[in-house]
Amino acid sequence: MIRYLLRNYSWIIIIFFGLLYVIFLSNNPTSDSYSNAFSSITQEEMFRPHHLLYSALGYIIYLPFQSTFIEPIRLFQAVNVIFAMACFIVVRIILLRLHLKEPLIAASIFFLGSCFGFQRFAIDNECYIISLFFSLLSINFIQTFLIKNKTYKVVLCALFCSIGCLFHQIVIFTWLCCFVVIIFNRNWKYILYFSLISLIIPIAYSFVVCFQQEAISINSLMSFVLNDYLNQNAEMPILKNVVLMSSISFVRTFFQVHGYMVSLFYLHPIIGTLIVLVTLVFLTLGIVSLFKIKRNKITLFQERRFLRFSWWLLIYNLAFAVFSNGNAEFMVIIPFIIVILSIYYFENIRPVLYGFGFAMYVWNLFFALTPIGLLNLNSNEEIANLVQKEDAVFVLKDKVAVDNIVAYNQRNQNINNTFKISEVSPEQFDIWVKENKTIYTDYFGGKESLSRANIAQSRTNNIPTNNPILKNKKYFTPKYKFTSLGQEKEIWSYSY
Repeated sequence: MIRYLLRNYSWIIIIFFGLLYVIFLSNNPTSDSYSNAFSSITQEEMFRPHHLLYSALGYIIYLPFQSTFIEPIRLFQAVNVIFAMACFIVVRIILLRLHLKEPLIAASIFFLGSCFGFQRFAIDNECYIISLFFSLLSINFIQTFLIKNKTYKVVLCALFCSIGCLFHQIVIFTWLCCFVVIIFNRNWKYILYFSLISLIIPIAYSFVVCFQQEAISINSLMSFVLNDYLNQNAEMPILKNVVLMSSISFVRTFFQVHGYMVSLFYLHPIIGTLIVLVTLVFLTLGIVSLFKIKRNKITLFQERRFLRFSWWLLIYNLAFAVFSNGNAEFMVIIPFIIVILSIYYFENIRPVLYGFGFAMYVWNLFFALTPIGLLNLNSNEEIANLVQKEDAVFVLKDKVAVDNIVAYNQRNQNINNTFKISEVSPEQFDIWVKENKTIYTDYFGGKESLSRANIAQSRTNNIPTNNPILKNKKYFTPKYKFTSLGQEKEIWSYSY
């Protein structure tokens, strides 16, 4: 066993990143992470349109652990670590098929494991790692199909594409690219098999709609499938966001970039300086190595077809991420496609992968994994505790995040004392005042670190100047203050 691992040390790198991710499981779960965990535990809203089966899988996994002291969200995070390692294993299989030597395979996996865009979802309870795993499986079988056409490869490709779509709708682009490859093969038997197996997707959605609504129609099915866009949970592109946010998200696919990093640097200036210098050294080595690579000759027909497939997959995912105002979640597959394309196109790519890989590893270990896994980056937990304890109304900037934490903690999402500022009308405010309600808000004071969220311009964040909370600012005074890395959150109370 030891000899095998030493000869095939990419396995050691896979195990290493698995252990690293477990050590740094997120101490700052995202709002969606809490929401997914709540659905898995309570079975409420378990089947959500854009990731139909994710919470259902969490429910199945949680069943044997219900009577234990294991924190459910930690369990779900650990499951994502397992699937992250599985992603590396699939990549290893894809690269082995190219008859690559172990050093290049190890360098590729090290590069991918060091990408922040992959790390951030591997250590949290988000749905993108499992869907990525099924996308990679589909890519694996389309690669083998192009080498040697076999019916079972079409069947497995269609099956994993379809399952992936049920874990997140973004996999539809992988499905589309795979289907185009099958069509261009011009064998109607393969097209038929792929199409029939792909019916899993509409059938699964139809079952869920029928189960939830006790009836089904084309309109109800399409309304459910496109729910996030019809209800504006997923925003249409805003021109001023597209270039800026897409650029930021693309960089963050590889390196963490966030306002809290300045505070972390000031807390540990010597370590921070060393990290920056080491990162620059490895970046320089990676850039220098770029000029030494040589172009491969692509001679085999199936390789050219697979490359066209990979390019279209890259373009579709990147274009949709841009369309979604630079949504970083939809860029998680991009490093994997870039690595595959680079290995096909270039020789001597290993120093480049290690140069950029070590630069990302050092940078993200200090500026991403450590703070996300060990420190407190926001005050949502503290505010959620206040919401649970205080008999008061809360007008909050990030109401959704606080509500999801409260729902997870209480196993109940019937929360009626939190409001967005846009939900507070003059009439509502007057009722609170007449009832002598305690009114809290976090819209005044405090200090926020620069982040993607507060850079983005949303259609819903324009607050009228006559809003009663803002108009009555002089009657609010600071009551609570919470500090986190790079941020101060003040809760102000209305004084009667």
